[in-house]
Amino acid sequence: MLLAACSPNKDGGQADAPSQTPSNNPASLSAPDASHRFLYVIYCTGTVDRLDLARPAKVSSFALSERSGTPPAVAVAPSPGVKPDSCLARPAATDGTGGTAERQVQLVATPQFYRSDADGQKAYRLLTFSLPDWTLRQQADLGMFDVLNGTPPRMVRGPQAGQWVPRPSEGAPDATADLAGYAGGQGLAFARFTQWSGDVSLVEFAGPGPSQGTPQAQAGFADRAAHRFVRLAGPPDADSGPLRLAPGGRFAVREVQRPQPPAPSAQGAADTAPLRNTGELRVYRTADGQQVASVADARIAGPWHGIAITPGGWAVYTDRQGAYRFVALGRTFGTEPVQDGETDDLDGTRPGLVYSAQ
Repeated sequence: MLLAACSPNKDGGQADAPSQTPSNNPASLSAPDASHRFLYVIYCTGTVDRLDLARPAKVSSFALSERSGTPPAVAVAPSPGVKPDSCLARPAATDGTGGTAERQVQLVATPQFYRSDADGQKAYRLLTFSLPDWTLRQQADLGMFDVLNGTPPRMVRGPQAGQWVPRPSEGAPDATADLAGYAGGQGLAFARFTQWSGDVSLVEFAGPGPSQGTPQAQAGFADRAAHRFVRLAGPPDADSGPLRLAPGGRFAVREVQRPQPPAPSAQGAADTAPLRNTGELRVYRTADGQQVASVADARIAGPWHGIAITPGGWAVYTDRQGAYRFVALGRTFGTEPVQDGETDDLDGTRPGLVYSAQ
């Protein structure tokens, strides 16, 4: 494995060279189609990183406050390194998880760095930027929103031309009853749709463990068009890391995690061992829940966070300090964006994503 780090400087720099093992060879992958050549990673702090997926590498970085007019339509941090109390900017229309932009991109953004002490609200606007220079072209007031939970409004296109409305919730609090009508969907408890792409939803639920004893957290896939549910193959593994759908919904990728050696506490006893990325990624087919590939890359072991599975077959990881690493998964995926009902975060682990040709 190549262990060189991607440059974290503001203007981009050289990224990690992708792994070159026989099972993980970028030359075997199809080049990204023109509409998915570049990936803009949009953080809650208003920072945007531009990734060239054909190289792959981070090629530039900028602050939205510097490109949003005077006074800036995206708030400026009062001092370097200070975090806002809720997201300053988020892509509109796609939940920020993989939409495709052509000549422009819309963001939901706020000029307020801190919410109001009186009612916990912030004013948000819909901003339209042209690509690839990210010049602010239009802005429209969306109103005041409660952001005590740190989440800006999720906006989608309305029924009328040029209209934007808050996105209705798609993730049912409990999907157990719905899934009972699917083939294979019986015997689930506390089921929830947590991600969706194309016709496929990722389902998290409670089910019996290997000894049919205490229910354990498990996962499966619901094909909403075929009304069919399949469980993720293999026994439940409490140490397994996050499972996420790949674009198009035909595959999913699981990050394998294991406990790292516990550190002694102040009283001399060992604290609970935190989970640590091992660098292994397992690819599953959602039609039957079976594992179809495994890729190991030591460069993403430890404190690296997966932020994207790209249509061209890259797993993109960041250290949340401006550096990126790219792992080839050995196959290409669909282009339908992956959406979810998760709230935004201020730690850089769930940034907004926008693909573009330029």
